[in-house]
Amino acid sequence: MSKLIRVVLVTSLLVTTIAATAIATGCGSSAGSATPPPATPTATKSSPTQPEPTATKQSVRAEVHKDAARMMADIKAAEDRGDVIDGTPVGQSDNPYDYVGVSPVFVKIVALGKPALPAIAAEITASKGDGLREYLLAAAGAQISGDTPGSGQSWSSGKEWAKRYLQEH
Repeated sequence: MSKLIRVVLVTSLLVTTIAATAIATGCGSSAGSATPPPATPTATKSSPTQPEPTATKQSVRAEVHKDAARMMADIKAAEDRGDVIDGTPVGQSDNPYDYVGVSPVFVKIVALGKPALPAIAAEITASKGDGLREYLLAAAGAQISGDTPGSGQSWSSGKEWAKRYLQEH
């Protein structure tokens, strides 16, 4: 039964991630969507070749920072409640991917899409630690980049992912 619960959680996470990504990128039907269509560019907006305004980058970084804190608070709350993942109490698993489904905020971070990648890397780099928080941020960044767990992942820690990301970009 615990394998079934894990399959359901992973499947639910993937479906939610796909839906959130589709919404964030504007794919799919817009019927019933509360998101307005993109505004027509005007002369006052920067061209696509110009970098994003600093305020936008700062707001994405602030959102990633806030979401990382919320994700870890959700994990702590699950641990305090005595939640169990695949037969192991939350907080005792040594597999960081066991924690992905604990907080819906992971999916929210992934839904931020490619514009969040520099903010995720900066958040990891600025952190004094290199534990579960940084690993989950890196896992979100890797998922945004198209990597999937177990598909030849070339990093073993959040700091390593951030360093590689920053070297490549």
